[in-house]
Formats: sequence, C-alpha cells, structure tokens
Amino acid sequence: MELRHVRAFLAVADELHFGRAAARLHMAQPPLSQLIRRLEAELGLVLCERNRRRVELTEAGAALLAPARETVGAADGLLARAGDVAAGEAGALTIGFVGSAAAGALPDLVRRMRAQAPGVRLTLRELTSARQQEALLEGRIHAGLLRESSARSELSSAVLEEERLLAALPEGHALCARARISVADLAGEPWVLFPREEGSAFFDRIVALCRAAGYVPRVEQEATYMPTIASLVGAGLGVSLVPASMADMATPRVALRALDEPSATVPLVVAWRTASQSAALRRFLALADVLP
Repeated sequence: MELRHVRAFLAVADELHFGRAAARLHMAQPPLSQLIRRLEAELGLVLCERNRRRVELTEAGAALLAPARETVGAADGLLARAGDVAAGEAGALTIGFVGSAAAGALPDLVRRMRAQAPGVRLTLRELTSARQQEALLEGRIHAGLLRESSARSELSSAVLEEERLLAALPEGHALCARARISVADLAGEPWVLFPREEGSAFFDRIVALCRAAGYVPRVEQEATYMPTIASLVGAGLGVSLVPASMADMATPRVALRALDEPSATVPLVVAWRTASQSAALRRFLALADVLP
C-alpha cells in the first residue's frame, strides 16, 4: 500500500465523484480508478460503489475513512517536521557555557534563537572550558561558549568577543577607594583562581599579566566556576581578575575595578564539532555571526 492510494481514496470519499476527485489530485480519471481498485484489492474490501449517476462509500469504506485521514495527516505532519528540521527551525540543541557567559553573550543568543526558531528545544549546560571541549568531542553538547580556542582538529572555533578583565576585590579593601587600579597593585595579595586544568588559556592569561607586572600570583583558594570565585572574593579570601560581564551578576561584598592595562582582556569563544553541523547548529552559529 502506498500513501498515494490512501490520498486517492480520501479524494473520492470527499467528492463522491471520480471526475472531481481526479481534478483535485491533478490527474486523469482512469488512473484514479486504477489506484482505488489496487487499494481495494490489497485490503480485500470494496470501498465505494459507483455507477454512472453516483458514488457512495460502502460500509467498509466509511469505517476506514477516519483511519485514512489520520494516516495522511501523520504523513503530512512528518513531512512538515522534516522541513522544519532541515531549515533549523526544529530539533534539539545543547549549548555549553562558562559561568561568566551567563551574564554576557549567552542570554541574548538564547533569546534570539528562541525568537527565530521556537521549535528548537534548547538545553544549556554550565561547564568549564576544558569540560566543554571534552563534551564537544563526545557529542554531549553541540556548541560551547568558552574562554579558549581549541587546538583539536575535530573542533572549529571563532572568537565571539574580546572581553575586558576587571579586578575583583573584597568590599572594604584599601584599593576600593580608587576608580582604576593596575595589576601591579595586586602584588602580595592572596588570590582566588580556578585550577589550570579547567581552563589553561584563561589561567595562563592571568598569570602572564601578573608576571608582566613583576610577580607571580599567590593562589590561596581555588574554585571551578567564576560565580563561585566572585563569592569567595566577597568572603575575603583573596582577590581575582574576572571578565567584565561579571559586573552584571550581582555578588554581595565584591567590588569590581577597571584595570589600567589595555591588554587585560580575555576572549569569549564559540566552539563546535566540525563534522556534526545540524541545521539548528548552523542557525545558532549564524546568530552568533561566527560562520566561516
């Protein structure tokens, strides 16, 4: 049985006239009659009685009318869904992100994606830069917002923006009296940083800024996620450098200050697995304006 046989039966059932049904299907009447006969032969039932004056559904034809409509409706729904998936307007997309991106680029990208492709089911996962690269390679996420470009040949990446770094100080610290400070002013302070294995490029960037200022940061406390780092700074456990987007994420007892060093920036990178670009992923990358 083919779907065209069922569509032919529905046309005849609706029109109760082979000529009008054939015109509706944009075909001649003899081929339509053949389709109905083939369907009846396969089902072992007579679906309609016809003579020169009228066409009527048999009892069997009337009984099969509703299931036939459901079958064609399901097929049409499948075709429409496939079209939406092909256009990047349906499907599923899992996005990884570093914590600081949640107060920066991520909300805008999510809002725009939901507005343009409301049929795409979005799942967001907060992961460090290192964990995002692992998740991309394993296919657990489709794209990631992280703080370093990947050297892996299986992954593609592009810089979304260069973000300024700010000094994070405990409220009441002597340096809070100044509107701007330098990295050198933080020499001798205890630091709160995340483990290097969770994001080597960001960690190395901070250490390089400190070395350029003449010292190596004394790390007293480690934390995996940027909001946690800010909270520990607020608890008085040390100072840190954080992306400027953290200014939009209220953290009690933390003061943020601009840095004098123009080179005190860190990239926000969009990364994806090159070989697995679904239409939904391509739409997301287009919204991020990072497609090659």
